[in-house]
Amino acid sequence: MKIRKLLRVLHRDLGYFIVGMTVVYTLSGIYLNHRHDFNPDYKIYYSEANFAVPDKTDFTADEIRDALKKVDENVVYKKHYLNNEGKIKIFIENGEAVFNPHNGEGYIQYLERRPLIFSLNKLHRASIGTTWKWVSDLMAVILLFVAVSGLFLLKGKRSLQSWGWWLLAAGIVVPLTFIIIYI
Repeated sequence: MKIRKLLRVLHRDLGYFIVGMTVVYTLSGIYLNHRHDFNPDYKIYYSEANFAVPDKTDFTADEIRDALKKVDENVVYKKHYLNNEGKIKIFIENGEAVFNPHNGEGYIQYLERRPLIFSLNKLHRASIGTTWKWVSDLMAVILLFVAVSGLFLLKGKRSLQSWGWWLLAAGIVVPLTFIIIYI
């Protein structure tokens, strides 16, 4: 079997294999690229609240639990502390609450996982364990092979030797330009 025919067969078959994973990485990559615009993993629900507490800054866990129950009975208390702004920050299950201990004004933020997007982002970050990290690395190697083998599949005026090298050079110059300008 000639090398070009072998490359074409491997390029095609491995290309089919990685399509699904490429779609996952593409979608989650777009969400992760915009993580400064919105939280790609969680929907955040914000609710203003008035905590009925005495005017003091040193609260016990039971006092905080009681104040939370008056605002929302379903809130599960984890822990709390006095932050740098003099406000009480409370960690709750699936969120946080913050209030001013002098006047009781504050808010509760609830976090809700974005069902599919959260899972895709965990895969993209390879943060679900060692096995997935190796699967992800294998996908990267196959993707590299498909990209490089594709350079040698075409003949004629659209091949790497005539037209393709211009596009290849542009594909290298664009990220290098951003590296030089921004890094």
